[in-house]
Amino acid sequence: LIKSGLSPLGPLACNTNAPDEGNMYLLGHVGSDHLKDKFLKQMVEGRSRSAFFMTEPAEEGGAGSDPSMMITTCRKDGNHWVVNGRKAFITGAEGAKVGIVMAKSEDPDSAGGACMFLVDLPDPAIRIDHVPNTIDNSMPGSHATVTIDNLRIPADQMLGDAGEGFKYAQIRLSPARLSHCMRWLGACIRAQEIATDYACRRMAFGKQLVDHEGVGFMLAQNRIDIKQAELMIYWCASVLDTGSLGTVESSMAKVAVSEALMRIADNCVQVMGGTGVTDKTVVEQVFREIRAFRIYDGPTEVHKWSLAKKIKREWREGQQ
Repeated sequence: LIKSGLSPLGPLACNTNAPDEGNMYLLGHVGSDHLKDKFLKQMVEGRSRSAFFMTEPAEEGGAGSDPSMMITTCRKDGNHWVVNGRKAFITGAEGAKVGIVMAKSEDPDSAGGACMFLVDLPDPAIRIDHVPNTIDNSMPGSHATVTIDNLRIPADQMLGDAGEGFKYAQIRLSPARLSHCMRWLGACIRAQEIATDYACRRMAFGKQLVDHEGVGFMLAQNRIDIKQAELMIYWCASVLDTGSLGTVESSMAKVAVSEALMRIADNCVQVMGGTGVTDKTVVEQVFREIRAFRIYDGPTEVHKWSLAKKIKREWREGQQ
């Protein structure tokens, strides 16, 4: 995954792009044989892209970093479920053939929990209202706002059990966060290579740019941040390899790596001066993609807040 990130097209070419990689992981762990055969197979073979319908418009009070605020609903109707609601920032929705739709159940047996469903796309009941212009542009299908209007889904296309959607979301998010860290680390390694080449070739004030401490020190700090990001990723991956959910570990990795990569990308732009803010090299795009990454799969502040709650809980348990 790290090597695939060396090019903005790498994750797409290697079929490890978001949200497909996370969706395939979730289907592989939770999906029935029927769902794997109908939906997962075409994704693994690279014949289709997918979208994950969870986030909702903030202006409507819907779910974002807090999935419990979900207002999209699903209700049982015979051997089908009917879904209604609005979703926002749905990566890859435009052009996707497979959708994972998350909705809050109105069925008494589900105790108000969330459900996940697999759907074939496009579907006339899922309407793309708007595709916003965003700072990033590496993911096909962009980040659409959609309306779901009386979407009827066969009951056998529910992913896992009714009411367990929030748990399944965590199963998906932990490795997805780590995948993001890996692909964007690859992008920053490439940006560092380009900035280093520029600094070693460009002359200013009688010597190479890299020989000026203000420039050389930025590249040196980048090298340190790259190595620390690698170590954090490998540590988190080792936890996931043990079969642990790794929610806390993936949160820490997301914070540490995304913040480090932002420093690296910013330094690369700065080292290259005017050239760094043009599309002459990929450095400018890497900067934009990393800025968006600091928000996707939970912004830094949400992860720190969650970790702080865990620290407090552990302290209380230690006092008992």
